[in-house]
Amino acid sequence: MAYTFLDLKTKLTTQIGDPNLDSTVMGDALNYTQQAIFGAFDLTLNSATQTNSIITGANTLVSALPTDLQRIMSMYVSSPIALANNLTDYFLKVKDFRTLYPHAGFYTGPIKEWTYFTSIEFAMSSSADLTVKIDYIKTTPLLSAASDVPVIPETYEELLILGAKKRVYEQKEDFDYASQFSNTYADLLEAFTTRYSTRQVDNQVVIAGARSRV
Repeated sequence: MAYTFLDLKTKLTTQIGDPNLDSTVMGDALNYTQQAIFGAFDLTLNSATQTNSIITGANTLVSALPTDLQRIMSMYVSSPIALANNLTDYFLKVKDFRTLYPHAGFYTGPIKEWTYFTSIEFAMSSSADLTVKIDYIKTTPLLSAASDVPVIPETYEELLILGAKKRVYEQKEDFDYASQFSNTYADLLEAFTTRYSTRQVDNQVVIAGARSRV
């Protein structure tokens, strides 16, 4: 059986043993499970990097931010090398930015303080052409088409199925049966988040709270 949205719903129907179970209910359960996991954990699977730029005299990026951007994690000037800088900690909340820099972009200088509301905006206009790299967390697409493949890898199919089962039984108000899956689901979730957490050389970062209810 292929690892697709349709096949997962078919497998869920078989395991639950209810041929009258609505396809929409099963689809929602699978989507809710995947969305809850990636809503709770920042993993390598929902992380990405965009290379962007600023031109001389501008205080905004040349290209639009990624359409799948959920949250910016870090931002750097990567070139020219002489101007390379980590901009992450120069972030200001919009209200603070507007208060401190009501005329943002009027003056030219080093790119440091920035904010993000609908786009990234810097306090100063750049005095040089710069390359900017943005590390970010991606949104998780909803499964809708029959051939859609989950973001959760096939090796952790059981995690997705168990999470969906729990939700289906909870919707059927069979809470005792739903609770039977809790421990196995929690163990798989912990293994999954540990496996796909950010890693450093010889040092695995374990995300706290992996047993939280998602």
